[in-house]
Amino acid sequence: MSSNITTANSTSDGRDPHTGRFLTGNNGGGRRVGSRNRLGEQFIADLRSDWEQHGPSVIEAVRTTDPSTYLRVVAGLLPREAQLDVNIGVDVRSFAEKFRSAVAMLDGADPNQAQPRYRQPKLINGR
Repeated sequence: MSSNITTANSTSDGRDPHTGRFLTGNNGGGRRVGSRNRLGEQFIADLRSDWEQHGPSVIEAVRTTDPSTYLRVVAGLLPREAQLDVNIGVDVRSFAEKFRSAVAMLDGADPNQAQPRYRQPKLINGR
């Protein structure tokens, strides 16, 4: 008999005989779930603990003894560039037409008639 026992769906090493991929539920190969992140998580936990205990005093010490490093850290926290998107989704021409129409209605004029480009301001209380 052969030492490699095969079934209809897999080989003894937990792989698909056609593709060679590990089958679902394979317990024999690969790393344990989450083991890759364990070191990083522990490092962050240790760093946080140290920060809670010594953070403010370290900041003060660096600021007074090595201002260039202090400024470099502060600058590193700021964004390198800022982008501002001012697109508010308004068609300027349509808005201008509606605005002119509204002003004309308030003045009691026909909004469909051509309006002069410049009008004298209305006087308030005869001034």
